Amino acid sequence: MSTKVHRHFIVVGPSKPVVTYVGEDVVLPASLSPALNSEAFQVRWFTTDIGSPELLYINYRIRQQSDTRRTLSIDNLKNGNVSLIIRNVRVSDDHLYRCLVDLPLLCVSLVLGAQPSISMSSTEGQKTRLECSTEKWNPQPEVTWRDMNGADVTSQSTIKSEQDSEGLLRVSSVLLVKEEYNVFSCLMRSKAPKPDWHSGLSFSPGVSGWLVAFCVLLALCLLATPLLVIQWRRMRADVTFDPETADPYLIVSEDGKEVRDTDTWQRGTDNPKRFGHSVIVLAREGFTSGRHYWEVEVGGKTKWTLGVARESVNRKGEITLSPYNGYWTVCLRNENEYEANTDCPLHLPLRVKPQTVGVFLDYDEGQVSFYNAQSRSHLYTFTDSFTEPLYPFFSPELNDGGKNAAPLVICPLRTH
Repeated sequence: MSTKVHRHFIVVGPSKPVVTYVGEDVVLPASLSPALNSEAFQVRWFTTDIGSPELLYINYRIRQQSDTRRTLSIDNLKNGNVSLIIRNVRVSDDHLYRCLVDLPLLCVSLVLGAQPSISMSSTEGQKTRLECSTEKWNPQPEVTWRDMNGADVTSQSTIKSEQDSEGLLRVSSVLLVKEEYNVFSCLMRSKAPKPDWHSGLSFSPGVSGWLVAFCVLLALCLLATPLLVIQWRRMRADVTFDPETADPYLIVSEDGKEVRDTDTWQRGTDNPKRFGHSVIVLAREGFTSGRHYWEVEVGGKTKWTLGVARESVNRKGEITLSPYNGYWTVCLRNENEYEANTDCPLHLPLRVKPQTVGVFLDYDEGQVSFYNAQSRSHLYTFTDSFTEPLYPFFSPELNDGGKNAAPLVICPLRTH
């Protein structure tokens, strides 16, 4: 094993080869000197290619393993112990292993304000009160309201701001409207180098008061992006799994609406469309324009990943889920840990565990949004630009000895 020297510490390993027997577990000892707490560090074990690690620990968890037999003792990291554990040793494990430890990889973004949210309530005189609010801004952002035609209606709104205990601003803008049907968007803009935050709301009044319209539309409106929902039932996509893309360990139902991993290799001809090293399946249907919405039942699962993928993504080799690589996805890990798979994975602090996840693709606006379909709450929105066909992406993740045996199920189209 080789040793990596860092200006603040060194990684100390054995001076002689580690000898073991086939079938036994072995520890390749490595530790930091001085014995620093390495829980927040990046630990990479590799053999010949640093870009294809045998194990990668980053952001407080193991992110990548070439084989599940390779692991770390997470509890020992706080003592500077970064040893690699290989269980049930095989002849093929005979390599020179290298350990690279680096200081914490920080994903830093300037705090310029939270994503705005829109709430809706009725007022006297049959008007609707739309309130766009956000916090943690400095300086005060520019607020712009637009209707479904893109017309600027900011002059009809009012804005209020106040400082919090940290000296940052809470900003609220109110727009009173009286329309039979419309879609409104709220834009918070700063001159600082961070993407503008959008929020949008659509409503269709007149059915047993405003609460009915609010409950129906909130799932696709709260904390969402501009002009998000216009008659959303018409945007429901009839999505089905494409068995020609399914990893050989996956079973797709005959109707193409259910997929599961059984830890058993399924017979199937190889083809360029099929994923070969990850339990992934795409939909038959690809999109190059327009707005599309589908829902997936995820109840009973401990892990899953959902989203969209570019047509040209790598399907045979090692896969890293990120927008840079053509994947816009969110996932569940360890039963209750939710993440958006951004270029630097982002933790999503969800209050309610989704049983059904809604995915909304606005191809032309470059947005992929995720929702808890039951609680009517927004999970996350990716904003990007798309230049090739996008396909709905699904991964039921590994069966995990039956713990994660529940399938992913595409919900049927609603006609009422």
